[in-house]
Amino acid sequence: MAGEDLPVMPVDHPLTFFKPFNEFEGTGKEIGYPLLRDQGNSAYLRDTGDPKSSEGGQLEWGYYEEKEPRMCHPRDILEKEEARLSPSQRDLELEEVIEPLERAMELTPVLAELGYDEKYSFNGLLQVTADGGPSIGESSNVRGLWYGVSVWVKDGPGTGKVIADWMTDGRTEFDHSSIDVARAYPFQCEEKYIHDRCYESAFKIYNPPVHNREPYTAARGKFRSPFWERENELGGYFMEIAGWERAHGYASNEHLLEEYGDKVPVRKAEWDSRHFFRVSNAEHLKMSEDVGMINLSHFAIIDVTGPDAEKLMEYTCVAKVGGDTPIGKGVYTHFLDHVGGVRADLTVLRLGEQHYRVIDGGDAGHRDLVWLKRMAQDKGFDAQVTNETQNYGCLGVWGPNARAVLEK
Repeated sequence: MAGEDLPVMPVDHPLTFFKPFNEFEGTGKEIGYPLLRDQGNSAYLRDTGDPKSSEGGQLEWGYYEEKEPRMCHPRDILEKEEARLSPSQRDLELEEVIEPLERAMELTPVLAELGYDEKYSFNGLLQVTADGGPSIGESSNVRGLWYGVSVWVKDGPGTGKVIADWMTDGRTEFDHSSIDVARAYPFQCEEKYIHDRCYESAFKIYNPPVHNREPYTAARGKFRSPFWERENELGGYFMEIAGWERAHGYASNEHLLEEYGDKVPVRKAEWDSRHFFRVSNAEHLKMSEDVGMINLSHFAIIDVTGPDAEKLMEYTCVAKVGGDTPIGKGVYTHFLDHVGGVRADLTVLRLGEQHYRVIDGGDAGHRDLVWLKRMAQDKGFDAQVTNETQNYGCLGVWGPNARAVLEK
């Protein structure tokens, strides 16, 4: 209805039922035993409780596709009158899950002893997002339209409270920046990107633990800085943030470990060392003593222009950025919410009487851009807020010898 695409796709979650299971008949228990997690098989098992209850007298076996998740395009979801059960319950063919089900029967033979309930079993649609986290909050494009997307049943009550507090107070009890739907850039709401990233997210729903530094492999190479080819020649270890390929260290600098290796901890455990590059620590130590150059092209660049640009920036920034602040000066500052909580920390450049440039973190850029736009709208400021990230490259030259190098 809003003409909006979200970075989310449904994926089939097979749910199968076996009966009769009468172990709890007459006990009055809705659920007799806790959930059994068969983690190595990406599955779980639970009894459905007393046969006299609405869903009792069965064993439920649920599975998360481990090899080829079946994505469902939102436009392929049936309407209520077309669906056999409900729009979120698609038909399930037993052959789709026969291999993991046979493994489950080895662990819990009772499944093989009971009858399979074909009519009751189905593929439930489970939402996955392009970055694996829920998307909650007000739409970036449509004021007054709020989302609570990709939220598990167990998280429902807490999510409801978060949305209610956010709607009424403009803030919540905890930092909700990582789940804010406004974190998604427009390119992250393009159909191919959504599909490719959500497909990869689907592998990580229930499978063995996902490393907190695990990079996505799908939809990579969206943005490359003007310096990417040179960085690649230098053996850059590329990770990705906000669509940008970002080097976390360079193989060409591994010789620095000879000089600083005794100061860089050795992570002996494989899990601890995964996606961690010791050379980057050595690079930091070298830069602290001498000079180094860092590619900052992934940083978000937001321009604020117009007659009320100064009013908007003075209202949103803690530090003074207007008034007698010289043209050309950069100021490191914060955005705060209405009770003094920190929303963002960033750098503001005054480029003209009616022109400011905000340098922000890549992952935070779109969220803060949306917030600035809304602030201008809500306060009636005549100011335009635009994303200029792709129009500029940026290099940082740092260290005690940075000035001497630049003077050359």
